[in-house]
Amino acid sequence: MHDSVKSYYLYYLNVTSGDMQKYLLISAISFFLGFQFLDAQEVHWTQYEMMPLLLNPAKTGDFNGTFRVGGIYRNQFSSITPDAFNTPGIYVDAPVIKGFRDNDWVGAGGTIFVDRAGALGLQTGAFLLSGSYHLAIGKAANTYLVFGFQTGAFAKRIRDIDAYNSEANILGMDDPTQGTLTDQAENAQEYAGGLIFKTNFSERTFMELGFSIKHLNRPRLSLGQGGAGRLPMRYTAHGYLDYKVSDQFTLTPGFLYENYEPASLAVAQLRGSLLVNEERDIYVNGGVGFRVDDSAHVLLGMQFGDLTVGVAYDFTVSDLASAANYFGGFEIAANYIVKIYKKPEVDPVIFCPRF
Repeated sequence: MHDSVKSYYLYYLNVTSGDMQKYLLISAISFFLGFQFLDAQEVHWTQYEMMPLLLNPAKTGDFNGTFRVGGIYRNQFSSITPDAFNTPGIYVDAPVIKGFRDNDWVGAGGTIFVDRAGALGLQTGAFLLSGSYHLAIGKAANTYLVFGFQTGAFAKRIRDIDAYNSEANILGMDDPTQGTLTDQAENAQEYAGGLIFKTNFSERTFMELGFSIKHLNRPRLSLGQGGAGRLPMRYTAHGYLDYKVSDQFTLTPGFLYENYEPASLAVAQLRGSLLVNEERDIYVNGGVGFRVDDSAHVLLGMQFGDLTVGVAYDFTVSDLASAANYFGGFEIAANYIVKIYKKPEVDPVIFCPRF
């Protein structure tokens, strides 16, 4: 959450007391969850690798299998107000055709997400289609440069405009925003691009670095009657390093940095994966993370062959920590890689009897 909004909450904490203080705080948070950054509100996930097509369109088709399907659900700040962030998302992608060279391939996929926030029910959603080209470097094909592109529909809408009740209303002050909002849906075309570099340094070490830009066209999208504002470009840098400590255990430090004016976020995570059943290909996954000036993370999950499931919990450490009782966001996610093997065509063999 942006620092200016945090300061607004703290202002009301300083000028009020007792039950009125609590009421105003809850009202302020509930209102701003649905109203802050009507032109620039962006969704984010702690398990960002579990929504790969939204992380970077170059992640499309980046797996071994026929196709992949996955989804995630996030709930945030429900300990403060029932009008919290609720964000589900799903995706499907596949490596569809071979590229121009033997070790190249093309990926395609689509993703949908809907974010609903606050007392106003501010709804942000998108339906996006993406494609990627995976370019092998070197004869060994242990290094790839991946290009991705994404486009689709991006929309915002206030679902419960009659619930508008700002702090200014509560304190009997004039509210310049009153009457300027509309519950009509606003739609825009979205374009995004991404690039990923990945390489195997050795049999034990793999690295991936990526960069993407969303809202390349800076679409006009505003829910105010005063005119449509342009969404700022969203720049994302991400990466991780897989280090195989032993045949059973892999350690994965990773990072994510995003900037979309006037906000930015930085995340660092350390994850581990332990092989517990080699015959059934079962892994136990876990890790910790930190989003700067916002929250600390605990991540848990399991992998059963081609099925991966995960949960994450955010402990708020920002200025809202005491109001949220140090609770924050909860996520649950899963993805499954489907592998369809082509039945081999075998030429019939006619045995000639010997006499």
